[in-house]
Amino acid sequence: MKKAAINIKTETWNEIISKLKSRGWIVTAKYYGFDAGIDDDFLILRKGLKKITFGWTNWFEGEIKCSNELFEYLKTEFNIEFEFGKPTCLDSFVILTYRLQSLPLFIIKKLDLLKD
Repeated sequence: MKKAAINIKTETWNEIISKLKSRGWIVTAKYYGFDAGIDDDFLILRKGLKKITFGWTNWFEGEIKCSNELFEYLKTEFNIEFEFGKPTCLDSFVILTYRLQSLPLFIIKKLDLLKD
């Protein structure tokens, strides 16, 4: 079972996501609810076979779930010490709920739902 980093400041959480995307990590799942980015957020980034799951809520800040190797990479790349513990927004049931509410990105792109 993958461990979870908790209590990641929102600015740091967003910075990690932004920089990973600029380095070729691809969003493969994202929560698109009406409150996405306001009350809650969820996304999965992948690069090859590597996967990082991100969850955020305005009540508890950001969380990240990934392998130990990827945590070491993030720690080195972003000069951050993670606090590990029981996740709130990346609890298994919550992830399942987000996944059911998230349309796979290829469907969203196919239906051109990201129009400005």
